[in-house]
Amino acid sequence: MSVRKSTCVVLAAVPQGVPGPEIFTVATEEVGDPGPGEALVQVSDLSLDPYLRTTLVGRHLDDPVVPIGGVIPGRAVGRVVASADPSLPAGSWVLGETGWREYALLPTTQLRPIAVPDGVPRSAALGALGMPGLTAYAAVQRHLRPVAGDTVVIGSATGGVGSVAGPLAKLAGARTVALVGDDAKAKTAVQTLGYDAAVVRTAPDWIEQLAAACPDRINGYLHMGDAQTLEVVMESLAVGARVSLCGLMDQTNGGPRTMLRAGAVMAARAVVHGMVVYDHFDLAAEQVERVADLLREGRLHLHEDRYQGLASAPEAFARLMSGRNHGKVVVQVAALD
Repeated sequence: MSVRKSTCVVLAAVPQGVPGPEIFTVATEEVGDPGPGEALVQVSDLSLDPYLRTTLVGRHLDDPVVPIGGVIPGRAVGRVVASADPSLPAGSWVLGETGWREYALLPTTQLRPIAVPDGVPRSAALGALGMPGLTAYAAVQRHLRPVAGDTVVIGSATGGVGSVAGPLAKLAGARTVALVGDDAKAKTAVQTLGYDAAVVRTAPDWIEQLAAACPDRINGYLHMGDAQTLEVVMESLAVGARVSLCGLMDQTNGGPRTMLRAGAVMAARAVVHGMVVYDHFDLAAEQVERVADLLREGRLHLHEDRYQGLASAPEAFARLMSGRNHGKVVVQVAALD
């Protein structure tokens, strides 16, 4: 049996508040050959996602707490380099929960073969064609349900979910307004992702900017921000508005509990949905087909914030959790053909 050295990233300290790169450390582990029903995967592109912050302390659904010294969990695209399962031979491209590591030995039942349209990077399986894309698709199709003439506001509008949700809402005929954290993201939202307007929520006059961008108030809102943003938007809802609560970034980072303004919900006769993407796997095939077509046709832009090398993952994650990312965060662990 051969053994190879594999670089990985492990937890060095329990995060307090917004996590910094110092809570992680780069380590080395040994990986053996695959046994029956297993495959050895070399990671190409690793996805970094906000839900990992709660996973680290055992607050994400039923996921176990990550112990000190434990490898950080995570989803990745990779290539099978050795396999003991003829249904998934060496050379196959797969998606799997590899964790933050260079090589992963996994049961083939936990790996899914992937294919992307010509001209679309395989990393799209981590973003627009993956879990963030499904989140966006389900939120728009089932929660926001935009129609022509609606005004739809998208929080974290240039991130992995927002960069898909905004264009989908616009294709449905809505006027789309991006909520972003800085001027560079505002420019990207309008010029690259096709939003009709962008509001920088860190600007002193952002509330006035939002009112100007939504003169007929807000018919649909996808929330992926802090409590103050939610409070302001809820007071700006149109009658019959639909709200999808998708991400509570400040609460994710250990902040105080986010409260919903019941009076604003009542006044708008609004419907508020809680978004848990695992409830919408029945839409996955439809979402992949629809979004793949849009990517291939150039009507949806794959917006990624890419980093090179596994050692860059701690800093990339810290930037993501402090809102400094510019797109879906992907770490290229290895450049594979």
